[in-house]
Amino acid sequence: MALLLLCIALLATGCGSGSSQGPYAKVEQEVWREVNAGQRGSDGVSVQATLNTFAYEISRAYARAEREDLGQEQLEYRIKRAIYAYVDGTYPAADGTDINSLYFQYLVYVNPSFDARNPLQKKQFDIWRDLYVQRLVDAIYDRKFPILRPMYDERWGLTLYSRLVFTVYLSNEDADAPIKPEIANIGSRTFLVNQRGERFAPSGNFNSYPYESDRPEGEVLDGKTYYRVFFPNRKDDKKTPIVQPDDDYVELHIEGLGNEPLRKLRWDLPFDYPEMPERKLPSDEEVFARKEAERAERRAAAAAARAEGE
Repeated sequence: MALLLLCIALLATGCGSGSSQGPYAKVEQEVWREVNAGQRGSDGVSVQATLNTFAYEISRAYARAEREDLGQEQLEYRIKRAIYAYVDGTYPAADGTDINSLYFQYLVYVNPSFDARNPLQKKQFDIWRDLYVQRLVDAIYDRKFPILRPMYDERWGLTLYSRLVFTVYLSNEDADAPIKPEIANIGSRTFLVNQRGERFAPSGNFNSYPYESDRPEGEVLDGKTYYRVFFPNRKDDKKTPIVQPDDDYVELHIEGLGNEPLRKLRWDLPFDYPEMPERKLPSDEEVFARKEAERAERRAAAAAARAEGE
């Protein structure tokens, strides 16, 4: 849960900006524009939503690693942490056993007598879980494909662990005479609509939200806030995708927000992702050696300056 809250906080920060951006930050901005949709109503209430695809999350991880001057090993560690946050999450049982947490899958499909209190069994589970995550990271770096792409496997691509994940940002700050619409239950008025016109409600542990921390702040919109909604990408038959691989678009519908009876946000598919500047960052060892050389150079320059002043 702590890992998931960390991911939520990272999502809420949005993208950086500025002329001094590095190449990976610029890629993140391009991907952000690709996966975002927005609408400003006649009442001055603005809605912007991000469809958090796996490629977008990878681009964000690269951009953060670039800003923090990290190496490839630390980057991959962070990508794994983000994956663990989803596969270890707690989901409603109605979402389906095969897309519930890895713990639940292991208990049902691998070892029905699994006892997490047994050190040996717990170690076996941890190995199985780590192999799942490592295989996914290996798929990211499969040289037959670009790093950023529409699909990595059947659960990761447009979806994050088989779920369409949307972060929705609301604002009335730019309105001349801002209204303050009710938003406490906005999740229950947010729907996924596929190109066949079928409408689906979000799934969550806290009413319509994945977790209580995903609901918007306050009962009414007063400034800016955001919320998240998850949609398991399957119909009630537990096998047919809501959004299929060859679909041309998907929409998010928000009902009864402000003076607009219905707000529609649309994403055309598949997304056209940019190329990465490089597939991998320098290794942690290379980054450490460069930083050591830079420190030595600064010390030498400082010593030379002191010598000139004596």
